[in-house]
Amino acid sequence: MFIETDFNEAFEQIDDRCKELLERVLTDKNVSTLNYSDVSYELVDDFYASQPNHDFVYIVLEGAVAHEQESATLFHYDIGDIFGLDQIDNPSPYRLYSAGPFALRRYDRAELLNTVTSTTSITPIWCEYLLEECKRRTCIISLVEQGVDKASLGFVHYQVGDVIIEQDTEADSVYSIVEGHADVFVNDIKVGEVLENEIFGAMALLTDSLRTAKVVASTTCMILVVPKEQFETLMKTHPHICLNLMKSMASQIVSLNEQVTSNE
Repeated sequence: MFIETDFNEAFEQIDDRCKELLERVLTDKNVSTLNYSDVSYELVDDFYASQPNHDFVYIVLEGAVAHEQESATLFHYDIGDIFGLDQIDNPSPYRLYSAGPFALRRYDRAELLNTVTSTTSITPIWCEYLLEECKRRTCIISLVEQGVDKASLGFVHYQVGDVIIEQDTEADSVYSIVEGHADVFVNDIKVGEVLENEIFGAMALLTDSLRTAKVVASTTCMILVVPKEQFETLMKTHPHICLNLMKSMASQIVSLNEQVTSNE
């Protein structure tokens, strides 16, 4: 995915990660056996207006497809990207177009989504992809919007020693480290670390409770901050993410309890 303005290293890292995760999903043996068809197009003014039905998702094999909304081109899907995951309204709230030839791989949407959400080996990878995609869209907004406080759009920088999350405070966001890493403390006892691409701060939101730990930047960090409302929307539209987060958090809690016990 690319945009028609200067993009930064963080965007490139997130974009590469999205493509890596999606490739892992699509090359899994359970997905690679699904039926698909490869289709080529020349110039297209409105992709969905030219399609007989909207029941497919598409992987870009060659070229690029632009995404326009409210008369503004926000970004371009390029090789390795997927589009069509959302249920398309009629008429579509956005326009997909191309100024040059492009090729796509077309999958039945229901079949693909059923496979990736019901196959144990790839569901966690798919969940991680969706969360990375959330990062990528947030990054795009921060890059294409002019005169907007970047921190309000999700990306915040922390210096060594800065507190990212304070224990026993109300939860209003979920976090993911784009660059750097942080230490986790419970009652001022270090119990773990948060590394790049890891998500943290979700437990308090999911359980509607106060923060159970303090997270402090151990290096210079760039953090993606996802507001509560946006995170809740993601949970509603992709409930399997919630299940995988709960499983992950349960494992983390067991590990933290063992570390706290060993330090007593």
